[in-house]
Amino acid sequence: MMHGTRRVAMLLLVVIVVFSAFTMAACAADDAPRITKEEVRPLVGDPGVIILDARTGGSWSMSDKKIKGAVRVDPADVGSWQASIPRGKKIVVYCS
Repeated sequence: MMHGTRRVAMLLLVVIVVFSAFTMAACAADDAPRITKEEVRPLVGDPGVIILDARTGGSWSMSDKKIKGAVRVDPADVGSWQASIPRGKKIVVYCS
């Protein structure tokens, strides 16, 4: 019986952690300012702006629509590329 209770407690803990992660991500996304494609157009090629394409690998490779000069980043592996983004620049991240 103790084994079953422990298993339920662990499952509940996993659910809480996953729910918390999704909630924090949603809050962060709600706080991010949004711009339209018309507002992005004049930023393309601006040396003070970095455009990051954060689409998943399959979505990115199957698409024939890419912003010229955008840097492809893996949204699941932020730790591997975040340090390479220069400070003091405007960052535009897009995915679709």
